Amino acid sequence: MTDSTERRVRAYHRTPTTAAEANNEDVALSLHLALEGPDGFAPLFDDYGIFFPLVSEVPGPAGTTEEIMRSLVDPHLFRMRDGGFGVVATRVARGGGPDGTERSSVLVAVSPDLLTYTELGLLDLGVTDGVHRPAAVYDAESDTYLVSWTDDAGEARHAAVTDPADGGTVSPAEPGGVPGLEPGAPLAIPAEVARGLEVRFGPIVNTGARPLPAVEVAVGGSLSADALPARLELDYSDGSTGSLAIGWDAEAIAAIDTTAPGEHVVNGRVRQEVYPTPFADERADPSVYRFDFNGVQKFLMIATKDLHMDPVNNAGEPVGMPIRMADRIEDLSDEALEAGRVAEVDLLVHGSLDADGNPMTGCFWAPEIHLIDGTLSILFMPSYGEPTDMWSGRASIVQLRKDESGNHLDPTVPEHWTAARHVVCADGSPLNTIQGISLDMTYFQDSGLHYYAWQMLGSVFVATMDPADPTRLTSEPVRIVAPEYAWDNFIAEGPNVLVRDGRLWMLYSGSTVGDSYTTGLVTATAGEGVDLTDPAAWTRLNYPIQKSGPFNGEMQLGTGHGMWSEDQDGNLLYVFHARTDHKGLTGRDMFVRRVHFAADGMPVLDMETDEELLPELREVAVTVVVA
Repeated sequence: MTDSTERRVRAYHRTPTTAAEANNEDVALSLHLALEGPDGFAPLFDDYGIFFPLVSEVPGPAGTTEEIMRSLVDPHLFRMRDGGFGVVATRVARGGGPDGTERSSVLVAVSPDLLTYTELGLLDLGVTDGVHRPAAVYDAESDTYLVSWTDDAGEARHAAVTDPADGGTVSPAEPGGVPGLEPGAPLAIPAEVARGLEVRFGPIVNTGARPLPAVEVAVGGSLSADALPARLELDYSDGSTGSLAIGWDAEAIAAIDTTAPGEHVVNGRVRQEVYPTPFADERADPSVYRFDFNGVQKFLMIATKDLHMDPVNNAGEPVGMPIRMADRIEDLSDEALEAGRVAEVDLLVHGSLDADGNPMTGCFWAPEIHLIDGTLSILFMPSYGEPTDMWSGRASIVQLRKDESGNHLDPTVPEHWTAARHVVCADGSPLNTIQGISLDMTYFQDSGLHYYAWQMLGSVFVATMDPADPTRLTSEPVRIVAPEYAWDNFIAEGPNVLVRDGRLWMLYSGSTVGDSYTTGLVTATAGEGVDLTDPAAWTRLNYPIQKSGPFNGEMQLGTGHGMWSEDQDGNLLYVFHARTDHKGLTGRDMFVRRVHFAADGMPVLDMETDEELLPELREVAVTVVVA
């Protein structure tokens, strides 16, 4: 290692293996980083890719195709003139084959901090006999970048470049390499940059808790659990903080004699609910909603039936749109279902009629629960035909009826919901005029405006809507996220939005729905009247925010189609599905997990149980002083 003010980082790509190891070609052929520590170089981000090249051209109206997807090999890091970082690599086609650019060019990207990357594009080095294993270094004496590579014959070449974004500044190629410049060699980086990499791509763990203050009660006064600390404040290794609610011993509180001075100790337990894994078998695209049911807190769960990986016809078993309601989130689980603590009801089944009298026959996909203009609503996609044709599916809405006093009726009774109506454009035309199908619709608000976001043509679209007429858009659909990287390849779908800390956090899912399914993130400024139908308003993360990888000692595959939610203690949740073979089944299963926000402000969706809370901190005590 170097001195205490800097550390070294190494860039590399991996040899592809399988999606079951989170290392198929789409993942392996990208920039990976390993950071040097006391025991040598350790991979960051579970050895997953951190920078992925863009598609070779803007996806057309019908979406991204195989022909334009790209990967990279042999990445090399170097320092830029301004103190930032650069990347040179050989761009390849999806899967690793040549895409033709390796004859003459290198792929160039820049980054201020190795956390976010801007692709400058291809730099033509003025040769035609191959550019392989590139490397670069900034030469302060000449104020140029020296780029080296080997040609098809294995001979070393080099050239000087004034501006890596401008091929016109490349000097004629010369034989020989650049002394001391080795492809893929480690790069020294400032300690603060290394720390940023650890925060973003390394594990964040609970390191301690703030002491609980003593509680004072006047002699003769009353004492209840509400007077005791409600939450345990927690500290984490990256400098971030968090908290979890505390459940106090009611009997110990009741036993305290407040008629005389004295000190007493009340024990409690931190409420760190560890939800069943999986939470619900073969329930994909899950939605959990905290619902004020006429003054009583309830939790609703709804999902796509994904029996045996067949969400269209459920492998011949009954097709439906299942809903569960309980007082607690844990009582929505399959464990609760099997124990009789909750019931599951299909709100729609094969043959249910929509508002136009047409029978819906399957594909009750991606139902999401929202409160729209004070009315509980479900956005989902039904399909039609015998046999069911998924391409006939249309984004639709049902809404819960109310009684004469304006109270919601029981949401678990199918007859209490309106007939399904398609969501259409402002002029009444279908959302998708190219393929027909539209799905994965979600709802959110910002700066007094109301929006729908959904998937069609393999991309995420957004438009404004009027909650008084939730079946009709009020602006033209605009594509804001198209698949642009190998990790999300053909699909950007399942959007869901959280408003927090002045930002809109939109989760979406990429790749196919199998083992390589992955969660992406785009963000926008919230509360400032930004035009969210302008694609430029949204900033996209180049790599996934969550992906296949180890969790609580097991490999978790195909994480995706998640939504933000909230538990009874106000903790933010991430509800999603992943691929498992639980009970010998093969569908996508539902998971529920709390969310932590790191010191750099980014959400952490895969914090493990013991990382969230040290086991020795689960039991707590507080001193009660009667004086």
